[in-house]
Amino acid sequence: MRLAGKVALVTGAASGNGRAIALRYASEGAAVVCADVRPDPDPGGGDQGGPTHEEIAAAGGRGVYVACDVTEGALVRAAVETAVREFGRLDIAVANAGINPDVSDLVDEPWERYLRTVAVNQHGVWWTCREAARQLIDQGDGGRLIAIASVASLVGVPAGVAYNSSKGAVLQLVRTLAAQLAPHGITVNAICPGWIRTAMTTDTQQDPERYARVLAAHPLGRLGEPEDVAGAAFFLASDDAAWVTGIALPVDGGYTCV
Repeated sequence: MRLAGKVALVTGAASGNGRAIALRYASEGAAVVCADVRPDPDPGGGDQGGPTHEEIAAAGGRGVYVACDVTEGALVRAAVETAVREFGRLDIAVANAGINPDVSDLVDEPWERYLRTVAVNQHGVWWTCREAARQLIDQGDGGRLIAIASVASLVGVPAGVAYNSSKGAVLQLVRTLAAQLAPHGITVNAICPGWIRTAMTTDTQQDPERYARVLAAHPLGRLGEPEDVAGAAFFLASDDAAWVTGIALPVDGGYTCV
């Protein structure tokens, strides 16, 4: 219960990494605002059980769902306000919501798809960090901002221009905010997952040839699980990370070390 008394906002909390983070935070004693465009997990991702906030309540924790499209600033602001209204404050915000639409080479990528990817993955993180930072600054006693980037933020991946560039932008946002918000006692960090077993990687998992290539690129020899990302998110939210800010933490089975 190392997050007892803390209040966390997690975007994209219905499925995958966001769901695992929300459940881990709740298991450690935090009250969690589960923000997503829908409450139910993505049926293609393998998540078991009902809506995340209901799973938290069933386990004896405190959780609430709020409908939130992170491309809409007013909805992100409302999610922060929900945390304050329901639980009295905000301590941790995880900008996790993201998309990875069908991958195209640059010369074939539709402009509309690029715009949507950047709107969610980059602008959505900006909105989440801005609205959460405003609340944390007003409270005056510090806090944690955590953004989910990607290994594609760190190395060149020869596919997915929109996704990769949007995740690269997240790292620069994190580094800038880490310096900017440090005087307020607010740490800002990024997690860079490798290939994780979520709905976003279903196509890879179902393609034997591609799956074999992906496994070979991870020295630990397996895809990650959402709980692997949740463990890193717990560390960055805990007192153990009180002097950690501005980092890009790979959670990638060794993908970026070879």
